[in-house]
Amino acid sequence: MASEEELVRAADTKFFDALEQLLVGGDPAVMGAAWHQTSAVTSRHPNGDWANGWQEVYAFWTGFVGFGRADRGGSRVRSRGVHVCGDLAYTTVVFVCAPAFGGDTLNCTNVLQRIDGVWKVVHHHADPSPSMGAALEKMMAEL
Repeated sequence: MASEEELVRAADTKFFDALEQLLVGGDPAVMGAAWHQTSAVTSRHPNGDWANGWQEVYAFWTGFVGFGRADRGGSRVRSRGVHVCGDLAYTTVVFVCAPAFGGDTLNCTNVLQRIDGVWKVVHHHADPSPSMGAALEKMMAEL
């Protein structure tokens, strides 16, 4: 049987795998599956924008899909710490952005909650990334 730390690590991996899928133009539903979809979820993105509640969080991810293409993948998690505190947990991640999105190395934190025995993200926070912002602006100009 998996430990709580292993379950949280798997849920966090699901989030970052979903992010990579978005980078290559995948279905945003995979990101939706990584989150508890409540009004209490929040996210802070590398461009500095905050999203509050599932409607705003999901709108950001679905909008991000418009920038995804098969040749824009290549992000990776360089390291991950997992900390479990009852029904809440947090992960600390060093995330290396895909080259097409600026290639920055970002510190990210995810907060996960266990609801009905299932760990999912309730908050995501990423460092600012001027390189990602510039890459997205360039991609927008190409549309």
